[in-house]
Amino acid sequence: MLNRGLNVSTGLVGIVYVLSEILYQIVVWCLMSFNKMSYLTAFKFADHRGFFFTFILGLTCVLSVISLIALISNLILFTRADFFLRILLTLSAFFLPYLHGQLTSSILSEFLFVTFFLLYLNKIKGRKQDFKQAEFKNYKQL
Repeated sequence: MLNRGLNVSTGLVGIVYVLSEILYQIVVWCLMSFNKMSYLTAFKFADHRGFFFTFILGLTCVLSVISLIALISNLILFTRADFFLRILLTLSAFFLPYLHGQLTSSILSEFLFVTFFLLYLNKIKGRKQDFKQAEFKNYKQL
């Protein structure tokens, strides 16, 4: 139960991280397009007060710690279902803040992370439905 909570919280914090990165890139793009600023000027102007930097830095720390704890928990519980999916989810969440380079590699890593998280949510939803159906069949037999 704790393992599932750690994986889901890793995914949720990662989704917030991805959304904040996308929002920041949209702000920079709007400043470049509408105000005809250069990339460096728009980059500095978008984070003039340091809000985005502080928020993303805090999310980076939280995401790294939670995903590292979830990774250790997943490695301990290696006999449970979807081991490789859980490992891929936590590893992609752990390295998500550190894979910035070109825009395409950043978007690709964010897309892979979101894909792994949605697959994981689908798997645990399916397991809960299987459990409910099995519980109903056991109740009918009584």
